[in-house]
Amino acid sequence: MILHRVSLAARLVAFFALLWLPRTAAAVAVRGTVEATSAEGQYLALAMTIDDTTTRFELTGPDYSWFAFGFDTTTMQGYSLIIEGLGDARSAVERNLVGIGNPGSPQALQNLNLLDATDDPDNALSMVVLERANNTGDANDPVFTPSMTSLDLIYAYDSFATVDSPNPTLSYHGRGGRGFLTITFAPVVPEPASLALLVLGSTVALLIGGRRRRGGGDCRMQNGGALNGLITRRSGTV
Repeated sequence: MILHRVSLAARLVAFFALLWLPRTAAAVAVRGTVEATSAEGQYLALAMTIDDTTTRFELTGPDYSWFAFGFDTTTMQGYSLIIEGLGDARSAVERNLVGIGNPGSPQALQNLNLLDATDDPDNALSMVVLERANNTGDANDPVFTPSMTSLDLIYAYDSFATVDSPNPTLSYHGRGGRGFLTITFAPVVPEPASLALLVLGSTVALLIGGRRRRGGGDCRMQNGGALNGLITRRSGTV
């Protein structure tokens, strides 16, 4: 009976594991990270994670200056994210760059959520985490999708600013405070849910096995007790 229960449990676990396995290894999100070093030696970085509905941006730049990234461009034009402030006291603005020397104005409708801002004073770096919908419905905003494989970017910061002479406000970046690069995306494939089921199934089987061992021990004790009783009765008749 116990063996039958173990076999049945194993079959059920295997069935549900196969049922819950992803039909394909398709990614539910893509992620990319790119790093840059400006002509002045300043480190900047951008990480993007794009799922079916939302894009997350993790932007890193100097903690003593504003900094910015522009998207789907190799020149000062189009959609950009401007990070102003200093240290971990930061603001983020969507802006459409008009052209070289003309940063345009902040968009009338801002679709960003600022999730976090941290400061690393030892390395003079700030990191800002933002989120926005892939498709905001705003004609000024590009649409991001997890089918993307790469994206051209530009970056900028105030190359005249220093730790001792910081500049929190968007201004001319200088020849050494700009550059362009490309971010490449790779799939983020979640581990199949069936793995958790297999672990659960193993646990169930062990529990049933433990019950079997305990049940066998109880049976032996009961048999032993009956045998002792029989011996006692027989001793009484001798």
